Amino acid sequence: MPKSNSSADTAVTTAQKLVETTAKKPSDVFDDRGRTVPWMARTVHRLYDAQSQKLLDGEGIPIAYWYYLRVLAERGEVNQLELSKRVGIASTTAVPALDNLEKRGLVKRVRDPYDRRKYLVTLEHEGKRLVDELLPDLTNMIAASLDGISEKDLRVFWKVMHQIETNLCQMAEGDTAVD
Repeated sequence: MPKSNSSADTAVTTAQKLVETTAKKPSDVFDDRGRTVPWMARTVHRLYDAQSQKLLDGEGIPIAYWYYLRVLAERGEVNQLELSKRVGIASTTAVPALDNLEKRGLVKRVRDPYDRRKYLVTLEHEGKRLVDELLPDLTNMIAASLDGISEKDLRVFWKVMHQIETNLCQMAEGDTAVD
């Protein structure tokens, strides 16, 4: 007779009880299809990315690069580490993206005069032009995605999203930058 792995059995039993418990009662964490708020946020984000990419394809800009351009358009000159935090991407991942954007003449990196270990990143004229040209179309796409939602529901939505952001930022204890 094979031996039982008690910790694995316990984990399976615990998981099954959790699923059964959640399936029997309404929950604030799961919707009627068993999805969580982060799951839905990710799904909506992916759908926005797909629609945005269609608009960005005309300029050959990957959606991942758009986030850098957008933050720089809003913030102006930012050091490379701060930029990667605001975009929500690891700083090591930012380097090849910024290399590409710099080669295309969309951004410029210069050494920080006060700390030579750091780089400051700014939008070049062409990067500003691109943001100015693409932002209205992206904004219109986002506005169209809100069709059928009342102003009152949108105010509630924003209030809820800002509270979730506040709660998560408090949990992160300053580990993330939010734009």
